[in-house]
Amino acid sequence: MSLYGNKIDVFEILVKQNYEKVFKTIYFYTKDKYITEDAVQQAFTIAYKKINRLNSKDKFDSWVTSIALNEAKKMLKNKDNKKITPMTDFHIETISYSEEDNINLKEDIHNALNKLDHKDNEILVLKYYADLTLQQISDLLGINLSNAKVRLHRAREEFKKLIDNDINQSIGG
Repeated sequence: MSLYGNKIDVFEILVKQNYEKVFKTIYFYTKDKYITEDAVQQAFTIAYKKINRLNSKDKFDSWVTSIALNEAKKMLKNKDNKKITPMTDFHIETISYSEEDNINLKEDIHNALNKLDHKDNEILVLKYYADLTLQQISDLLGINLSNAKVRLHRAREEFKKLIDNDINQSIGG
């Protein structure tokens, strides 16, 4: 007997609760709707087959996101697309300033995100878009918690430098 009782019913609930979040996270990573759809579908299929390996349903969202991320990476690699397009709409919709300020800020964020390296982009997406905890991120990326903290700190610092640089160029230029 499964930890989850009726496996199909519980799994269906878990899919309904997590599908959109996993899809959006992977889409922001790949910027390709079709690869995202395939990766997420494959991830939920794999998760269904291996659900008995999961010790706690509380970790389901980070577990299935990890599977989907790995599937997306494989698909992108097979597509000979080794460069991931950085996420460009990183919570931009939630920013509210005057229209001109908003346009300038979106442009600065877009420029900074385009300049981030893949690892920095990845950890920022997982933390601020997928709303994963540092422990979930460390599990997902297969690194220890202190490395996740260091990577997040460095990614924030790099993002801040890039934003500050773009803002200073906008002011001066």
